[in-house]
Amino acid sequence: MKINLLLGAAALAGLLAGGAQATTLVVSDPSFESAPPDGYTEAGCGAGCAYSASPISGWSTTDNAGQFEPGSSSGNFAYFNYVPDGLNVAYSNGGSIYQTIAATAVAGDTYTLTLDVGSRADGALTTPVENLIVNGNVVAATGVVATSGNWSVYTASYTAVAGDAGHAIEIQLVSPGSQANWDNITLTDTSPIIGGGVPEPATWALMLIGVAGLGATLRARRRSLTVAA
Repeated sequence: MKINLLLGAAALAGLLAGGAQATTLVVSDPSFESAPPDGYTEAGCGAGCAYSASPISGWSTTDNAGQFEPGSSSGNFAYFNYVPDGLNVAYSNGGSIYQTIAATAVAGDTYTLTLDVGSRADGALTTPVENLIVNGNVVAATGVVATSGNWSVYTASYTAVAGDAGHAIEIQLVSPGSQANWDNITLTDTSPIIGGGVPEPATWALMLIGVAGLGATLRARRRSLTVAA
């Protein structure tokens, strides 16, 4: 009975301590797999390779930017050894790619941007800029620069304050001049749960066991006191 009582108490303590709940927010065309409006009009870059400077579905672009299919799936490793997600990536030569997502900021929530940043095998390594922007507050993603032909995960996080509530959340990808490449973008929203939210069934069971154990213990003590009297 003591064990059950302790388990129930632990479950109740965990519930009261609170926690957090993470959800994935919708990012349009997060891996740049939608077909360009005009198709991949540029080829001649090797097996399975093509690119387009057309607009990217769900994104806005400036200057020379678009989608790139490096052909890694066809054994063409002149540009990348692999593609993190799907066949296509985004590229920019001195421009930017950006998107304002549908969701708006909620005070107290933490927003985390995660994406893959590539370094082409046929050129100098570059360090592009990836920004998470909430109500105009800019947080640059950080990570380790990928080696030639590979990709590296970059992240940026921001916790919204009261003044950010209801304001825009944006993703901005910027090239410093030479070609930059991005793929596999996700944006998560982690909300604090006051009081731990709704308990799982197993947690309820432990709590009930603990309450039952506490009641049995109190009854036993009362009987002992009565007998002693």
